[in-house]
Amino acid sequence: MTDKIIAITGVPGSGKTTVLKKAISKAPNVSVVNFAEVMLSVGTELGLGSDHDAIRTQPLDVQRDLQKKAAEKIAKESKGVTIVDTHATIKTSSGYLPGLPQWVLDALNPSTIVIVESPPKDINFRRKMDKSRNRDDEGEAGIELHQSLNRAISLAYAASSGATVKIIANEQNKLEEASKDLLDLFGGV
Repeated sequence: MTDKIIAITGVPGSGKTTVLKKAISKAPNVSVVNFAEVMLSVGTELGLGSDHDAIRTQPLDVQRDLQKKAAEKIAKESKGVTIVDTHATIKTSSGYLPGLPQWVLDALNPSTIVIVESPPKDINFRRKMDKSRNRDDEGEAGIELHQSLNRAISLAYAASSGATVKIIANEQNKLEEASKDLLDLFGGV
């Protein structure tokens, strides 16, 4: 099995985690790493705090350094096929933040950037039904915009890094098909 890193992205409510869990259940040799958790781990080791809010409120230069160190740690520790659960863009109060800036792309060097997408009406419905999370109400137009931005920025990431971009449609009641599309990327492991 060849070593490779695959970045998986999707807007909140797209079903990214559900598709990933289903695919991984059929590929025990594939490892999954959550980028935010690795950033938190690195930040904790450096004494910057032990929760996501402590990391998120650090000065921008500290956050960038943490991103780079987290990406380097993931790349160094990756063996075989490693899926990095992350975001193409993050919607913030001041705009959209790139989830894979150049210093992260350079360290991770992903072979593929996966975007899990669903129809905006399905995402909107899932978000409203999920009482366990506190999500912004973007509405269908906002969700469509966010998914469009994810496509555009992922192609820019690919042009910069040499990665391919794979869009996986996660439509209602078609989890098997979506997880098979992801599983096919793993190279038959």
